[in-house]
Amino acid sequence: MKIVHVMECFAGGTFNFLVDLTNELSNEEHIVIYGTNRENTPKNFKNLFNKNVKFFEWKTAQREMKPLKDIKALWELYTILKKINDIDIIHLHSSKAGFLGRIVSFLLGKSNKTIYTPHAISFLRLDVSPQKRKIFIWMEKFASLFGGKIVACSQSEKEAIEEQGIKNVTFINNGIKPLQIEKKVNTSNKITIISVGRLSIQKNPKLFNDIALEFIDNPNIQFIWCGDGELKSELTSPNIKCTGWIERKTLENYLANADIYLSTSLWEGLPLSVLEAMSIGLPVILSDCVGNRDLVESNRFLYKNKKECIISIKKFLNDEKLYYSQSKFSKKFFKEHFNLKNMSINYLSLYNKLNLF
Repeated sequence: MKIVHVMECFAGGTFNFLVDLTNELSNEEHIVIYGTNRENTPKNFKNLFNKNVKFFEWKTAQREMKPLKDIKALWELYTILKKINDIDIIHLHSSKAGFLGRIVSFLLGKSNKTIYTPHAISFLRLDVSPQKRKIFIWMEKFASLFGGKIVACSQSEKEAIEEQGIKNVTFINNGIKPLQIEKKVNTSNKITIISVGRLSIQKNPKLFNDIALEFIDNPNIQFIWCGDGELKSELTSPNIKCTGWIERKTLENYLANADIYLSTSLWEGLPLSVLEAMSIGLPVILSDCVGNRDLVESNRFLYKNKKECIISIKKFLNDEKLYYSQSKFSKKFFKEHFNLKNMSINYLSLYNKLNLF
């Protein structure tokens, strides 16, 4: 089966998703069309994919809405796809590829063989004005008129899309390979609370900082943020260590030595960094947002504000049995619902189903 993946942003969690999916489904033929206008595209990225994957540059694609440039990007994508013979499935990743790609697939008569995975759909963003979010909703509704099946990466993202009156939506949970490390047993009195990601509005580092400040008088609690970004200056509390961007093995070592994973995100699709933490048995405390809601049991460790988060942290600090039961739950819940093999099987099943038409 020949599967063509289209992605404007060739970086971050969506990029990692594509690497894992194509490598896991290495028996299929994969072609990747990718945008070239992002500075954070990984170096030597082709080495991360199976050697049989083919690549085409999408030179005019860019993140922001600019009608004239978007028309050029649409035409370039049309010409690239037109040249590829015998396409079985077109899989569009993230909002810009999803918008332009569904129009192109309609023009090519391949709407019934097109999948769009938003990876945190655009109108969930809280770093733009309400007016702009309304435009994003309109754009998603407009693009849905051209066909294609929307595949959210979590049930809560699916529900958020359907709440806007958009139909033909399903979901396949994100999945990853479990980290090949063991969580270290903490024999000291010190507790490490960790978060991983870009220091951006989406990840809400200000709230992380405010939470850390509440424990400033407890020398046995340390907060660590693994990552960097434009909002690094918001991490001012002296009990926070910010590592910046670090090597993969170093990151895994930080996770293995941590005790609790804390997410302060404002929105997600389904966060891969939380899945990595769960795969080694880290208990998680997560902000109550789309994507995070799918990763806890009965909303027990979701929080709506700083006060609720602090209460959850103190529960873990004061109840060793609760801590270890949640550690076991994280690992078990990950294995049952969010592993890469299950995700890949579900996508392959959907590809095969659409390819029958």
